[in-house]
Amino acid sequence: MKLAVWGALARGVVLESIRRKDLWVVAILGFVIMLSAGALGFFGAQGLQVFVKDLAVTVLGLFSTIVAILTTCRLMPEEVKNRTLYPLLSRPIDRFDLLFGKLIGAVLVSWIAFLALAALTSIALLNFGVRFDLLMAQYVLGKMMGLVVVCAVSFTLSLFMTPSAAATLSVILAFGSTMIVRGLVMGYEQASPAIQPLFKFLNAILPQYGLFDLGGRTANIDWGPVPAWVLGALLAYMVTYSGAMLAIGWAKFRKQAI
Repeated sequence: MKLAVWGALARGVVLESIRRKDLWVVAILGFVIMLSAGALGFFGAQGLQVFVKDLAVTVLGLFSTIVAILTTCRLMPEEVKNRTLYPLLSRPIDRFDLLFGKLIGAVLVSWIAFLALAALTSIALLNFGVRFDLLMAQYVLGKMMGLVVVCAVSFTLSLFMTPSAAATLSVILAFGSTMIVRGLVMGYEQASPAIQPLFKFLNAILPQYGLFDLGGRTANIDWGPVPAWVLGALLAYMVTYSGAMLAIGWAKFRKQAI
């Protein structure tokens, strides 16, 4: 029963994204990627595999993250604004089912966008003699796990603040978390022993998006695939952190007057 409810809610999010033509943005970006690859090939960029792969994974990471954030941050606020939340809750589903189903839908939309761009990028990379190898497959898997965390964080933030504020903070965390973590590490090294636990705590609660980004390793032609246990550890972190975010969001939403 629960799986059917979650599946129906997730399917509704995907269909709504298609109806709003959100995925048209992905198609346009894919077209731009193909044109750019053709232009680089025309001007004789063959042999620059490292540069091309690095550019490709950067573009993939940038646009797939933006699509995930913008899709997720508006889900629940729009349900409340359009008053479509009430008929949903009048059915035999509880608020946790509603949140979880919507989150699954947001993840599916982000995955569809990312995989579509990844497929088009792989075709474009063939123009430069870059083939889809095991390391690139690991990059795709790691990025998909990272997008789950992005959606979970954005979804929870949207339950505490306006969609624009949630999207802004989500973008800052998604693209600035690595810099913030480095700052916390530097602060930890310079802080007194009494203050160091604070830096550890802040570092622990921040989403570690950089862990899922294998783009730098993928761009290097001479590097091999990562060990399987690393992907297992990333999966465990994804489940733990996303579950924590969902629990925080549910604790807020279940007591919220609607």
